[in-house]
Amino acid sequence: MRAWFATALLALLLGGCATVSPVPPAIETPLRAENWTLQGRIGVLNGEQNLSGQIHWQHREDRDELLMTSPLGQGVARIVRNGEGVTLEMPNQPTRHASDADTLTREALGYVLPVTGLTWWVQGRPAPGRPFEATRDASGRLAQLRQDGWVIDYLQYAADAPTRPRKLVVAREGLEIRLVADNWQSE
Repeated sequence: MRAWFATALLALLLGGCATVSPVPPAIETPLRAENWTLQGRIGVLNGEQNLSGQIHWQHREDRDELLMTSPLGQGVARIVRNGEGVTLEMPNQPTRHASDADTLTREALGYVLPVTGLTWWVQGRPAPGRPFEATRDASGRLAQLRQDGWVIDYLQYAADAPTRPRKLVVAREGLEIRLVADNWQSE
């Protein structure tokens, strides 16, 4: 179960009236930073398994590093993406390597998680270069995004940065990932 949880969290590394539209510049500009750090909480629900923990995600243009811990602070997984590929380290498990996160999740879980999309979705933006449908709230922010077969519901935005999502749910076919960003720093 711990291996499934860690691999499911890998998805964070890297898919009314809905309209297909580009993200307005007012939403895109404050979240354009190539480097950011997110600390928060995550929950993964898959069938009858309901797992939760904490996440520390440092994103750079050429590197991502995620550390997932249990609610009590024990390290569950460390995931690193760099120019050499993606590595997953877990206690008492052999280190896994793959050329990309999609391959790693397919090998570890048997199906692909929305690795590339999540890097954008946590910023309140659709992944570029792929079709999407967006529903916006009265302030023009994303309320719901549909992309690559995934539905992303934006439940709350940060009080100090009203264009930055604070709570979101990413769901598809029996898998639900809930993320709460308690601290976000653009660098």
